[in-house]
Amino acid sequence: MKKSLASMAIAISCLGVTGVRADAGQFYLAPGLQGMNYDDEVGFDNDFGYVIGIGYDFTSKLSAELSVMDLNPQTKAARELDQDLWKVDVFYGLDFDLGKFKPFVVSGLGNSNIDGDNDSIWDIGAGLRLPLNERWTWRTSIRNYYALGRDFEDQDFGIDTTLVYRFGGAAKKAALVKELPQAREPNEPDASTQIADADRDGVRDAQDLCADTPLSYAVDKDGCPIAIEEVARIELLVNFDFDRAEVKEQYLPEIESVARFMEQYPDRVVELEGHTDSRGTDLYNLGLSQRRAESVMAELVGRYGIAASRVSARGYGESQPVASNDSTQGRADNRRVITVVIKTLQRYQTR
Repeated sequence: MKKSLASMAIAISCLGVTGVRADAGQFYLAPGLQGMNYDDEVGFDNDFGYVIGIGYDFTSKLSAELSVMDLNPQTKAARELDQDLWKVDVFYGLDFDLGKFKPFVVSGLGNSNIDGDNDSIWDIGAGLRLPLNERWTWRTSIRNYYALGRDFEDQDFGIDTTLVYRFGGAAKKAALVKELPQAREPNEPDASTQIADADRDGVRDAQDLCADTPLSYAVDKDGCPIAIEEVARIELLVNFDFDRAEVKEQYLPEIESVARFMEQYPDRVVELEGHTDSRGTDLYNLGLSQRRAESVMAELVGRYGIAASRVSARGYGESQPVASNDSTQGRADNRRVITVVIKTLQRYQTR
């Protein structure tokens, strides 16, 4: 199937308008389309084929990918050839965004087999990624391909577009949070205790020494009211990359210090507030901010063993910015989770 690079550009445009993301430590699959404009010295017509890759994200910026391309170029004499090209590429994300697009550079080595003739291939290029959701990313790149056995001035020009599907990362953390018991207010009972808990204070009637406790009161293990008084708070700031909900490794020591603090003082609870910048719809940002807060919750509970009943997570979307969304730095400051630790005094209160 032979098409011009103009057809390839149309295909890329169609894929691009459907989208509205790389995660560290996970594998991905990248099927897509490949267009080639061969050097005049080769004597092939331009061709349009298929590519599929499997890769791994080492960090949020650095990925490696093994891919295979299948093409069927024709010679000027109209003879159809079979070209199979496999290569290993390294992708590196750049430190700036173009709107919602994330630029990157790429380079790799591989082998091209055309009807049994092999050439070592080196490619280098650049491209853009567009996050679609937590698992899917649209990616396109433009590259030069050099056959190491030919004159270095001879080069083929290629353009590819793929849909990248990631298997883990954020989804695994979301699954962890889903399995955790939900945090509740001190007086809110578990469903299993409601039948045998007349005053709904979370303590079964058989063990409740203080019947008819008002719902506005926190209670101890005997069901008796205690006062809650905020006497101290500490704040932890965790920032996120654009359209990302994964906690970066650089923040783990600070989160661990909060966990150790909570272990030392078991009468303290954590409130996690998630926020975003203004890019994206209100509804999408509300969900993204919730996922960010839950990611920090997953670290405290899953990694450091803090009881889920002592942690709550709530997303506020883009409604509470701390900086202007008109600048790159301001948007970065707004992509955050605020962690507040509150101490509660166990002091009995007369009724």
